[in-house]
Amino acid sequence: MRKNQNYTGDFKVKVAQAYLFDHLGGYQSVAEHFGVTNRSQVQHWVKLYENNPQLLYQDNRGRPAQVKSETMTLEEQVNYLKMEVAIPKKLRKLL
Repeated sequence: MRKNQNYTGDFKVKVAQAYLFDHLGGYQSVAEHFGVTNRSQVQHWVKLYENNPQLLYQDNRGRPAQVKSETMTLEEQVNYLKMEVAIPKKLRKLL
């Protein structure tokens, strides 16, 4: 079984810039040139680079962290619980 490859943000930027500026060909040829196994990964990196290059440095794997009630103030906890109660009530009104 193959382990997933992790790429650094600098590597992703380098690949995206190579596609956009170095004229190495299409996504497939750029992927082969840099040893990326999937051309759609290069396509995704180029799209992120065009929107905001800093997005290539973020690691968005996994679930977002849950809010810990221990770190919340008492007032924040009360507001959070009120919100949890209010959502089902609003849903019932809509139905």
